[in-house]
Amino acid sequence: MKKKVLLIHTGGTIGMVRDENHGVLKPDSLYESIHQMIPRLSDIADINVEIPFLCDSSDIGISHWQQIAALIGEAINTVDGVVITHGTDTMAYTASALSYMLSNLPIPVILTGAQKPLSDLRSDARANLINAVELATSAIHEVAVFFDAKLMRGNRSTKTHINHFDAFNSPNYPLLAKVGIDVEIYHRNLLNRSGMFHIFTRFDHNLAIFRLFPACHGQSMIVPPETRAVLLVGYGAGNIPCKEDSIIRQVDIWQKEGKLIFLSSETPGGHLSPQLYEGGALLNSRGILHSGDMTHEATVIKLMFLLGHHQNPDDIRHNFETSLAGEVTLRVNDP
Repeated sequence: MKKKVLLIHTGGTIGMVRDENHGVLKPDSLYESIHQMIPRLSDIADINVEIPFLCDSSDIGISHWQQIAALIGEAINTVDGVVITHGTDTMAYTASALSYMLSNLPIPVILTGAQKPLSDLRSDARANLINAVELATSAIHEVAVFFDAKLMRGNRSTKTHINHFDAFNSPNYPLLAKVGIDVEIYHRNLLNRSGMFHIFTRFDHNLAIFRLFPACHGQSMIVPPETRAVLLVGYGAGNIPCKEDSIIRQVDIWQKEGKLIFLSSETPGGHLSPQLYEGGALLNSRGILHSGDMTHEATVIKLMFLLGHHQNPDDIRHNFETSLAGEVTLRVNDP
């Protein structure tokens, strides 16, 4: 029996068409384009298209993630997999959000998109969509991103190039699958289900993020009173400026105000070790938690997710140091 795939189209370059009069790209429902340009896609699976919204991915946020999760929840027992077509700019954020929201997935949920529209002659959209649909019929039980022959864990993926077809990478976790002449699924890298499927929906965006730069000053790091957590994006292994101690003073002020402070790095590859340097060690001594080897997208969304589900700061801190959906490599000796 042919497999069934739910295709959720949210917008993005993959589904745009070129206005012949003005030469600009505009949103398209994608449904007619699929059947016209990839008529044999139905050979892989019976595809049902749902369009909860059409928007630029830069405008996608919490309510959109909730709509997507609701559609998946409604279809979970009637389809073999889900493909989500999405703009590339925030695809890794949405993939991270869904990975936390959709606990113990029984089917694959695969996000894909394109650098050029399906309607263009020289486009990456056709291959990305065909391969995403095929992988959505396989025995994968997690949220993933497929792009340019690579299947990556969704919360381990990040966009690394604006122009290349090879636009996404997984800097700190191996691929889930690779597509060439054959489809190679690396089962040892996949998540294993450990319970019943459940959807979590709450997020809290009262998070402030500050990316540090040379000569930055703590006095410029102003946050509104309702801010519950602050993420500092430091250097390398988790270092921050400390000779002029304004940032450390600002951290002390935030902690006195009851705000939670977290540390990540602008360097995407590797695992943070802030205790190696004086600035990071000062944060360690104040109990500041770091993001380990999580991507920036996974870290930001995880904090929003935890703030949405927990009021107790200790619960947020504990769960931040826990792998919720394979987003972080845990190390026993991390401080």
